[in-house]
Amino acid sequence: MKAPLSLRSQLGLVLGGLGLAVLALVGGYLGNVATTELYTAQQAAVRATAQSAAEMLANQLRDREREIELLSVAPHLAEGSLSASHTRAALDRRQALHDEYAWMGVVDADGLVLQATGGLLMGRSVAQRDWFVAARERVYVGDVHEAKLLATMLPAAPNGEPTRFIDFAAPIRDAEGRLRGVVGAHAHWRWVTGIVDGAARRLHPDSGIEALILDRQGRVLYPEAMKVAQAAGEVVLPTTLVNGRFEGPLRFGDGKDYLTSEAPLYARSNAELGWRILARQPMEQAMRPVRDLQRDLLVLGVLAAALLALAALLLARRVSRPVQELAHIARRVESERVMPDFPAEPAVRELATLSDAMQSMASSLLDTEQRLQRTNAALQSQVEQRTAELQAAHAALENLAMRDALTSLHNRRSLDARLVEAQALYLRYGRQNGRVHGLLLIDVDDFKQVSDRFGHLAGDAVLRQLAALLHSTVRVTDVAARFGDQQFAVLLPGLAGPLEAVMAAEKIRTQVEQADFGAVGHMTVSIGASLATPEDADAHTLVARAEAALHEARNGGRNAVVLKAADA
Repeated sequence: MKAPLSLRSQLGLVLGGLGLAVLALVGGYLGNVATTELYTAQQAAVRATAQSAAEMLANQLRDREREIELLSVAPHLAEGSLSASHTRAALDRRQALHDEYAWMGVVDADGLVLQATGGLLMGRSVAQRDWFVAARERVYVGDVHEAKLLATMLPAAPNGEPTRFIDFAAPIRDAEGRLRGVVGAHAHWRWVTGIVDGAARRLHPDSGIEALILDRQGRVLYPEAMKVAQAAGEVVLPTTLVNGRFEGPLRFGDGKDYLTSEAPLYARSNAELGWRILARQPMEQAMRPVRDLQRDLLVLGVLAAALLALAALLLARRVSRPVQELAHIARRVESERVMPDFPAEPAVRELATLSDAMQSMASSLLDTEQRLQRTNAALQSQVEQRTAELQAAHAALENLAMRDALTSLHNRRSLDARLVEAQALYLRYGRQNGRVHGLLLIDVDDFKQVSDRFGHLAGDAVLRQLAALLHSTVRVTDVAARFGDQQFAVLLPGLAGPLEAVMAAEKIRTQVEQADFGAVGHMTVSIGASLATPEDADAHTLVARAEAALHEARNGGRNAVVLKAADA
């Protein structure tokens, strides 16, 4: 019969096994929590990339659409000759300022190109083009398409890809609303893809995250290699989706697994393209921090297990001594049938020894747990740091979306939002406190002559100086914004009446008239002012009155302030 294990061995095995089990459970739980947090952070980074790229692209598309819409109502198009030479000059200047435009042109009501950048397509008919047909009725933003008439007239793309555009167009109408023609623009497809790629690189430059563009039917629009492969019948996208969405780990047509997330391109106007931005990161890169953490935890666990086993052996040795003494006493009682003398204080000493051993084991366990906690805290700090970086990047993108790049004033989008807020507050509280908000529209007189004579850089300097002057002149509560090319706007909340609006406008006009603009000399501005009324249907009604007042100020000799009342 095999001899049983000694008490020391059994205690060593039991205590060591129990300690290892506890260590495994605690370490496994903390490791799982940390791994989950890291994975969640990686998924959040991919999701933030998709959302940021979609938001930035939507803003840029809306800005270009609004620019073409504003161009269609410019006086030299709405009132002047569409075939005039200065029309082409204006188009050429816009193209020079915005290199995303491959072509801009003005077309008469029958589809004949009258003026165009670089003289391209002049005298040609575009009556059958989708953008011309649609823009006869409304502002139009078209889906991406390959170049047709311009394919042989423009330089080929550097990467050899086919020339592709997205179209922006708007009707030109006279004062009675009759169609005079259409202004249209073709924007480079590489401008769109550059916006999407730029958003991914700015947020996570070394993460391997890339962005794809899908159309309404889920076909790949970008990158070009995947688009060509899909057109050839290859499977490039995952075929099995979670709830019909590209979200989480998915396997693509190249046989590799990616951490993915999608974000729809929400249009804010007529740009209902139905596109989706798909961000993906190779799982190998996404899971690299997780694998590093698991390796560190494994090494730490092995070291802790070795220390714990050694502590268990020492504890078993010290615990077995009083048990051996008790066994010896028991054998003496059995053999001698007498009650032997027990050690004077054996129990106290052994209990103290046992207590010390247990404290040593507990200390080892706690030390191991604390090291795991410190590791988890460091990982949590990394997650929080990454989250803070994502939030800061989002705030920076939001600031870019709400500020004019040249003047640092609020842009048109920001002003529109403030006007809607001011209208809502006025309708709710204005009648109670007797306060009203007003709007000033400011146009720089003869600004075209400045650009023609001194160049666009001098014109930009004038606009920046005007913006600084506006910022220093208006109140802290006022909102100064760039309204158009050489137009500015000031939202005046909390006015007591029209006199305060006129005084504010006169102050601005006087400051501009007295300012020195360097080599350009002195400048003047025309200002149209108007106050909100309870009868206004929305904020656009106030803008329309201010624009009408500005028109009167310009026609009345310029360098003037005109206030337009609601019933005027």
